[in-house]
Amino acid sequence: MNVVIIEDEFFSAEKLRILLQQIDPSLEVMAVLPSVEKAVSWFSTHPEPDLIFSDIQLEDQESFALFERLAIDAPIIYTTAYDQYAIQAFKQNSIDYLLKPINPEELRAALKKYEYLSQRFVSKNPETPKSDPKERFMVRKGNGFTVVKAQDIAYFKSDQKLSFLITFDGQKLLVDATLEELTEQVDARRFNRISRNRLVCIDSIQKIHPHFNGRLKLELIPADEEEVYVSRDRVQAFKEWINS
Repeated sequence: MNVVIIEDEFFSAEKLRILLQQIDPSLEVMAVLPSVEKAVSWFSTHPEPDLIFSDIQLEDQESFALFERLAIDAPIIYTTAYDQYAIQAFKQNSIDYLLKPINPEELRAALKKYEYLSQRFVSKNPETPKSDPKERFMVRKGNGFTVVKAQDIAYFKSDQKLSFLITFDGQKLLVDATLEELTEQVDARRFNRISRNRLVCIDSIQKIHPHFNGRLKLELIPADEEEVYVSRDRVQAFKEWINS
C-alpha cells in the first residue's frame, strides 16, 4: 500500500510513519508534504497514493484547500489535534478522523476500516436504482395544507407517533407519513436516518461530536428542541453516508 502524509510537524510525521510501518511493514510512504502548495505541486506530477494521512492546519493554510483545488480520489484519514473540523472532514473523501496524539490501536482500526471499505466497494454489485425522490411534501399548516420543497427541509422527527418536518427557517409542520415511509421517499444522498426518530439533511449538520457509548452527537441548523444523537448501530452507515 502506498501512502502520502500531509503534515507540517516533522516529529508528528515521523511518529506516524514509524507507527504505520510497525503495523504494516510492506506499507510505503511516498512523500511527506508540509504545506498545501507543496502538496499541490507533488500531486500534479505524481500518481495518487492508495491512502492519504492529512493534518488539517498546515504551515500555509488548512489542508481542505488542497482538495478544493485538485480532484483527488484517494481516501483520506485526517490526523489533527482539534475535533471541530470533523463535519468538514467527513464531507471530503475522509474515512476516519484521528485525534493527536495518535493512538496505535485507533490507527490500526482506521487501516482495517480502509481495507474493509476498499474490498466492499470493489466487490459490491450495482444496486437497483430507487424511484426518483420526492421534490415536495404536502403538510398540514393551521386548518389547511401547504407544500414544502425538499430542498427547504432541514430534518424530520417523530414524536408520540406523529411525524414532523422542520424547515431551515425554523417551521415545524405535521407530515402525514411515518419516518419509515419518509426515509424511502427522500433523496438518500441528502438525508440519513440517524436514529429511530430522526431523519436529517446533510446541510443541516453543523457539528459532529464523539459521545459516550460509541454514539455521535449532532448540532443541527436550526437547533432541535432536544439533543440529537446518531444511534450506535447507525454510526458506521452515517460515516459512510457523510463520505459518499
